[in-house]
Amino acid sequence: MMVNTNENMTEKEVLNDFKESYSKVRKLLDEESKNDPENDPYLSKYKAKDLLINMRESLQKVIDSETKLDRVKLDAMMGTVLLNIGIINMDTEELTASEKVLSEAVCLLSENHLKPEVTTTLLNIYNNLGILWSSRDNPETAKGFLLKAKELYEEFKCTLQMPLPIEQVISNSEETTPTDFMLLEKAHTLTLYYLAQVFGSLKENLKSAIYCHVTLRRQLQYSDYEPIDWALNSATLSQFFAEQNGFFQSRHHLAAASKILELYEEKLNVSESTDEVFLANVETLKHRSADVARCWAKYCLLLMTASKNRLMSDGEMSADAVTDMSNLKLEDEENICSGDIKNLIFPDLDVSVYEKKIVDTFLLTYQDAREVFLSCQSWLNKAKEYYKLDTLASDYIELIQDSSQAYSYLAFFEEDDERRAKMHKRRIDMLEDLLKEINPTYYMQYCRQLWYELGEVYTDILNIKLEKFNNSKERPSPQALKKINLLCEKSIEMYDNFINSIKDKNGKMPFKLEAEHVRPVISAYAFIGRNSMKRIALDKNVQIANAQKSYDSYQAVVDICTNDPDAALMMQEEYSLCKDMVQILPIKIKKLEMERIV
Repeated sequence: MMVNTNENMTEKEVLNDFKESYSKVRKLLDEESKNDPENDPYLSKYKAKDLLINMRESLQKVIDSETKLDRVKLDAMMGTVLLNIGIINMDTEELTASEKVLSEAVCLLSENHLKPEVTTTLLNIYNNLGILWSSRDNPETAKGFLLKAKELYEEFKCTLQMPLPIEQVISNSEETTPTDFMLLEKAHTLTLYYLAQVFGSLKENLKSAIYCHVTLRRQLQYSDYEPIDWALNSATLSQFFAEQNGFFQSRHHLAAASKILELYEEKLNVSESTDEVFLANVETLKHRSADVARCWAKYCLLLMTASKNRLMSDGEMSADAVTDMSNLKLEDEENICSGDIKNLIFPDLDVSVYEKKIVDTFLLTYQDAREVFLSCQSWLNKAKEYYKLDTLASDYIELIQDSSQAYSYLAFFEEDDERRAKMHKRRIDMLEDLLKEINPTYYMQYCRQLWYELGEVYTDILNIKLEKFNNSKERPSPQALKKINLLCEKSIEMYDNFINSIKDKNGKMPFKLEAEHVRPVISAYAFIGRNSMKRIALDKNVQIANAQKSYDSYQAVVDICTNDPDAALMMQEEYSLCKDMVQILPIKIKKLEMERIV
């Protein structure tokens, strides 16, 4: 905008000057900035900022003159200039300058905040102040500005006016278009999206999840979304709902994700293009479809877990029978869901086909669990079509681990001991096969997890066999005794592998364990201690060796907890047990040694 010394410029001149300059600004920001060199990434933004500063000076001269121009229009134009300067300052990491200019814009526009020429700009200013304070790690202040944006939108909607974006203002036209309306709606959708992030930062996770849902629902309502991103966001949100026992909401969001991917795939299939962009889109669809499949598998696992925990709880089962989150409390001061947490659905999307494939209620019987188990395995197999061991090993390993967990939960619902043992044996096969394929040098974290889980699985089968052995009135066969000892040895071997992976090169345990290793290491030692004493032997020397192995394991726990009070506090029960066993076992070993002499 050229600086005109004539303070009595006509309205047409002012609007034309602004229109010409603002068009250059938008071209710099929307187009040319994408091609800025790496060594000068803000080149176009700084050019745009220079133009905007000139526009600001020119507008201020007009405002200060005794002009007869519409003051609301001038304020709307100045507000737009200040907003863009503030955004550029933020993008170029000049946060203090950004805050100053955006705050100036708020003061300028607040008086006429419900004027159609002003509302959308002011709403965007509040949004950007929210972003600015979030970037300063001050979510409480950010929330204040974003709630102002939300309140402004709701208040303006009640006036039944149509917003006038700056392009309409400077064209001197009061006719509005659907696009003008969408600019306001899109700005409000961004407000809700930013509020979701802010409430997440404030650890108000339920409120954050609800704002995420409302954002997704509005994107659908206004067809303003990118299918892949929308589906991933909906599937990710479903995981939070499932963790709150909101399986009704979780299933609905997963079904919506699958439906959107299905519609997107149909669109790709009718495309006649075969260029690089199209092929990239097809590959992205395969990748993200596998991710949504993994989310479905997680839903199955969480439903089985919650059902198992409910059946094992001591309280009245009926009290925990809700699977739609209606038992959760929400302080809904902002009226984001009309106080109804259950009503988090997408009314414009028919997802019944996907919802019918799996239940959203707690499982009570083996048959209930088996249907969810089969669904879980189906989704995991779909994910494995994309995630393969030779290309995406970490993801493939996690899929096998999920498959093992599904068998574990199914085994809980199985009443027949032999069948339960076979399910655990299936877990052993898949986990040991996986261990043979991966290199501990590159995947030590996963190897540790697999060794530990195998130790648990061998222990589970051992306990099933021992229970059968103890309940039987018949004399156990040599084969049965050999099987029990083999299970003990395999369990101990796996736990030893895990523990040895934590030790240093000299085979010594660190003086103080990393926090993430405390629980599994102490638990592994405790299991070794117990399982060593479960081995059946007639030879006194073998019995002494087993007891000594048990003692050494319990003593290792005592040493860890003695050196690390935090570990002792975290593992009080195990520490107490191990201290007792360290006192008892030497007496038992001495007795065995005396019997050996006799």
